[in-house]
Amino acid sequence: MKRTASVAAREADDLALLKAFVAIALPVGWVLLSIPLFVDVPVEPFVLGTLVLGLVLPTVLLVRRDPGADGRQLFRDCFRLPRPRILLIPALLLIPAGTWLAARAFDQQAGLDVGFVVSLALGNVAASLLIVNLWEEMVWAGFVQRRTMARWGYLRGSLATAVLFVGIHLPLAFYDIDDAADLGENLAGLLVAGVGLRLLLGAFDTWGRRSILTLALLHATFNASGELLDADYDWIRYLVTLAFGLLALVAMKNRDSAHLNERNER
Repeated sequence: MKRTASVAAREADDLALLKAFVAIALPVGWVLLSIPLFVDVPVEPFVLGTLVLGLVLPTVLLVRRDPGADGRQLFRDCFRLPRPRILLIPALLLIPAGTWLAARAFDQQAGLDVGFVVSLALGNVAASLLIVNLWEEMVWAGFVQRRTMARWGYLRGSLATAVLFVGIHLPLAFYDIDDAADLGENLAGLLVAGVGLRLLLGAFDTWGRRSILTLALLHATFNASGELLDADYDWIRYLVTLAFGLLALVAMKNRDSAHLNERNER
């Protein structure tokens, strides 16, 4: 009975923290990411502003208010290697390889040479990882998704996080559009990519034993994979990510079934 009450109290605390996070993050993101729509300025500084003011700062403050959380542990997770270490290989190659091979089926793949790969790895993946994705996943995976998954399970928790992830990015759907069809296409791309990513990242967080570094690498390679195909065919990258996310869902379901069978046999 005491354990049940303790779990219920923990879930109530997590829900209150998530509500507080949403109340800060979404308005800040919508305001900052909407400014370049009305003022002729680059969007990149506002993306970083959203990261710092709308995501990282609220997370740091809310974790400090949570008696059941350790902010130092969350920070250490950002630099901890996964166990097993081999999980870094699919985190690095899964989405880029899948995207390039799928684009090749449509003859829309980028030409690969040593210079291009090195430039992509150092100038895109590494920079994105250190400047944006490490801290972004500290928030989305470490703070948000771990709480939603603890409350609602892997699938529903991942989908709930995807909704919030897509929600804060909504203003980006209004960039470079001519009509409602373009807007619908952009929104569909955000949703498909968001669901696929959160399913993948939730699974990798479990498999890698809470290594946020691994998740950030996976997210960074997703972003960089847009360079591997023609921009008009970027929907391939989204569908590839969703496909891998659904495969992760199947693997997690099989894992849970195997654990349940083991417990029943004891």
